[in-house]
Amino acid sequence: MYDFENLASGMICFKEVNFTFVFDREELRLIPPNDKKSEVEKWFMKELAPGVYTMGDPVYVEDEYLIGRCNEGIEIVLFPNSHNVGRINGVLRIGIGAYIWKRIRSSVINRISFESPEIDCIFPTKKAISSKKYSEDGYFAVETIPLKDTLTEKQKFYVDEKEVTVQFGIIRKEKGDMSSPPFSLHSVMYFDFEDTDNYAFVFRLYNIAKVFVQYLNYRKSVTFTDINLSAPFKESQHLQFAKLFILDNLPETEQQCLKDRRYIRYEHIKEKEHKILSDIASGLLYTRNIPNTYAQGRTIDAARFVMITAAFEWEFRRLFPDGIKKKERTIKAENLVSETLKELQSKATGKAKDIYKHLIDGIHFTQLSSKIIHTGKELGTVVDIFGNRLYHLNGQELKYSDMGLRIGKQRNNYAHGNLDQEFVGLSLLDLIYLEMIVYAMQLKYYGVSDVNIQKAINSLFRQNILINDDEEK
Repeated sequence: MYDFENLASGMICFKEVNFTFVFDREELRLIPPNDKKSEVEKWFMKELAPGVYTMGDPVYVEDEYLIGRCNEGIEIVLFPNSHNVGRINGVLRIGIGAYIWKRIRSSVINRISFESPEIDCIFPTKKAISSKKYSEDGYFAVETIPLKDTLTEKQKFYVDEKEVTVQFGIIRKEKGDMSSPPFSLHSVMYFDFEDTDNYAFVFRLYNIAKVFVQYLNYRKSVTFTDINLSAPFKESQHLQFAKLFILDNLPETEQQCLKDRRYIRYEHIKEKEHKILSDIASGLLYTRNIPNTYAQGRTIDAARFVMITAAFEWEFRRLFPDGIKKKERTIKAENLVSETLKELQSKATGKAKDIYKHLIDGIHFTQLSSKIIHTGKELGTVVDIFGNRLYHLNGQELKYSDMGLRIGKQRNNYAHGNLDQEFVGLSLLDLIYLEMIVYAMQLKYYGVSDVNIQKAINSLFRQNILINDDEEK
């Protein structure tokens, strides 16, 4: 059995005390043994004098997870969503955000696999179908290729200096209940790694997978229908022995987005997925601009405006690490002014010295508008097809110089609290286009071809433009 029905109960060790636990998929309750009740109570108290106590410091769960042994003999691994420990009538209460339920005992894990409606679309299950047969009398047959032949080539990335491989494939499921189809195909994303008993590392892999799927859908409202853990088995095989269940703020699947194909497909990032995952693991891919839902992504407020421009600034530094190439006379002029100011700074004191430092730092500063113009020149052959259409539909003409000035002005108004300034109207249109440019910059950085970048943007932002493969030379 891969899960419990209503309540799980058993024994768990917390702070070197063996508690009886009860877990209802929301809260973990720890009941101390009779001979340890006074000891546990003192965790929450502070002794002012012999025999005199007052409320003490908060009690925390210091470990990243707790392992309990259920009465049925099954192990359960619990991940707190808050490390604060509450207490009511001597019973400790801990909020839980996720748990692992083991069907059978295993000391190590070497694979975690993910299934979701989004993954079914990113890596379409129709890849597994080799033929279909129909007849007038109702006969219908579907033949699939061997499922091992659906597996993609493993791509390697690192998480906390540990090697992990990512691979996509398709599996078949058979169900005996009357409410589900008897047979179904599902796409799966696999993470394989060296044998480990570190559940915190496994949970970290889940978070990386979640951000990866969110990135490919440009929304945080993605769901996983199955997260399976596997142990090593004979002849390099894997044995599924546990499931990871996520409890925190589970969103509903945005089916309309999937029907509209608002996502980046695997074929567009083929053999580049490990690079994206690596940067997610190391925090180098900017994802703070990803909206919670598709609907929220269509609403622009001050915070979102600043976040999208911040994403552009970050990805500009990554794609163009040397910045914008300047003319020799500009470099000479900047150096001359810099040396002059440094000389004045050396003679100044107090506040004046700080002002000179600020002026020196600003000499080599590149404005946002200049970065947008430079990006337009470098990536124009990739993104102009979307920009020209967007501005044309709104009765405007795409000019990166004007776009940069408008976005820069409005961003500064928001960032510096200039609420009395009139909103720069067309900057909203500019920002919509900038969202596409950010994705183009990111995919270009990972080495995705120009045509596949166009296809990815075309699908993700539903631009409905015919992209010709022949455009790529």
